[in-house]
Amino acid sequence: MQDKTGLLSQLLRDLEAEVGTTDVAFIVLMALVDAVNSLEVKNILEFCSQFEQLKDSISNIEPKFGILDYYFKKMNCVVSKHFKENDFSEKRWKRLVLKQIKDILKEANVQRHKLSEQAEKIDVENKTILIHDHTHTVYNVLAHYKYMGKHFKVIIAEQSFDKTHTNIERMHQCQIPFQVVPAYMLSHIHNNVDMVFFGALTLKDSMNFVMVPGAHGIISEFNSANIPSYMFINTPKFSLWRSKSKSEIFMHKHSRKHHSKPITYERIKYSHDRVPARFFSKIVTEEGIFTPKEIKDVFEKKMSEYGDL
Repeated sequence: MQDKTGLLSQLLRDLEAEVGTTDVAFIVLMALVDAVNSLEVKNILEFCSQFEQLKDSISNIEPKFGILDYYFKKMNCVVSKHFKENDFSEKRWKRLVLKQIKDILKEANVQRHKLSEQAEKIDVENKTILIHDHTHTVYNVLAHYKYMGKHFKVIIAEQSFDKTHTNIERMHQCQIPFQVVPAYMLSHIHNNVDMVFFGALTLKDSMNFVMVPGAHGIISEFNSANIPSYMFINTPKFSLWRSKSKSEIFMHKHSRKHHSKPITYERIKYSHDRVPARFFSKIVTEEGIFTPKEIKDVFEKKMSEYGDL
């Protein structure tokens, strides 16, 4: 049986595949609100102990979610700073933790708006934009363009049924004109696409974005056709630590049998793709629009600040 961290990793991977990284972070924080409200502990030290265990579990999930690590480290700063005394009343420490979660959610909302404002600098008027993943970050940018009165259309690269239909529903909801083309047939529409938009789970210190499976191939294809690809990501999603391995991507091996022949083989499946930052024309964040070279400097500066938390 998997340990608790393994089960948590599986749950978060499944959620991320279904709803995207931003919604996973929101779900985790709202679950924490419910947990804090219902938690009963003997004293504040017991709460600190349980919170530390939760933070460690979040830090050890595979693959790591930079945004969750960032949020929990910020909350841990509050725990460490204010909960050194043992005479805190339950009402007081709960109020303090819940306020911290509320502040984090408010900060995330401000950052989403700032990223959309930065995206205004990209000329999309009368352009055709290809999307592949079902990230809320890209969806929010497209919805913002529509709200501004921009005229553009979207081509959805068809992949899994659920992800494709999520993108279809979002485009329909915003009344954004769109078409759907299978991801393995995109070579036929190179001349119809002006730019490609992507989001990511995180950015590693290796300057690789961790992205949905299939992203590497699509970006490489459009790079070869000299069509620009744009990454949209808020900086709290960065993985601000030194990687212990080259990938930190979850890999699952299992044995399978041929459907009609007495053949057994090993199948390997990876949770995400790794895509070098240099593959993107621009990286759009809440702090500005950067080249791949510039985003490395931004990353290192953020890592330095993160270490001081």
